[in-house]
Amino acid sequence: MLLAVPQSIVTGDDGIAIVSWSEVAGLTAESVATVEEPAGILETAGDPIGPLPPTFITAVPKQDEWSWQTLPEGLMWHSYMAGPHEPRISTVLFSEHEGGAFWDATLGGRVGLLRYGTNDVQRPQGWQWDLEGAVITRLDLYNSEDVESNDFRFGTELTKASGRWSLKFGYFHISSHVGDEYMERNPSFKRINYVTESLILGASYQAYDSLRLYGETAFAFKMSGGARPWQFQTGFEYVPQPMSRKWGGPFAAMNLDVREAVGYAPSLTAQAGWQVPGSRSGRRLRWGAQYSNGYSSQFEFFQRREQTIGGGIWFDY
Repeated sequence: MLLAVPQSIVTGDDGIAIVSWSEVAGLTAESVATVEEPAGILETAGDPIGPLPPTFITAVPKQDEWSWQTLPEGLMWHSYMAGPHEPRISTVLFSEHEGGAFWDATLGGRVGLLRYGTNDVQRPQGWQWDLEGAVITRLDLYNSEDVESNDFRFGTELTKASGRWSLKFGYFHISSHVGDEYMERNPSFKRINYVTESLILGASYQAYDSLRLYGETAFAFKMSGGARPWQFQTGFEYVPQPMSRKWGGPFAAMNLDVREAVGYAPSLTAQAGWQVPGSRSGRRLRWGAQYSNGYSSQFEFFQRREQTIGGGIWFDY
């Protein structure tokens, strides 16, 4: 039996071998299996070392070495903090300036399927194929938490990270549905079949360790329900060095959404609060305040103007 330690390999009285670690690091399983006393042995006792299984020595890629990885840990492109239609897990309670209280709940996420790049988790470099999806639901708190509407999003993207730059190109589908309870309370409401099939191109720049700038363009090649081809998003995220890695620190984010369907009128979403990053995963838990002003992020009501203020909790991938 061999016990690996940083400077040597040591066994007990039943067959001890003290081996220089620098020598063992250069051996292959085949060469170890054919040598009774490998190069680097300083002293031995008992029976000589017998054949070893092929898994005796394994190569672990360095973080800065590029390799193919399936289901990699970490992302090269992260969802916008203040983006109301981004895949994540979140819950936001808010009031609308014309009356009413609502609850927006998002259940979704973004994962990597295949990577050719570094092995780093928090800031990987290279190319990655991602899958994303979410359902974004709005409930009416003044009417027994009835479901007003649901937006379903599904997409796939090819992402690239190089230095402080990140890029993405891909496809996503959006379809909106009105809630049954809303239809029962509003029998004269005429449902629309808002659907888009879009190509998307985005760029993100980490101007400083604490400041991210981004922008994207989406073009819908198939649409219905009043949707139009062009949509743009831009914004920033400010996350200063946390005062404590364990307890996190403050954050602030702003997102502007501009859509052809509403005459290119910008819709603003701003957030500020506290965030705690994962120690290794690159994921982030946030809570804080949110303000929005513009057209509804629920596309079943995409022509309805809203001004809201509230608070929420967000789990970012």
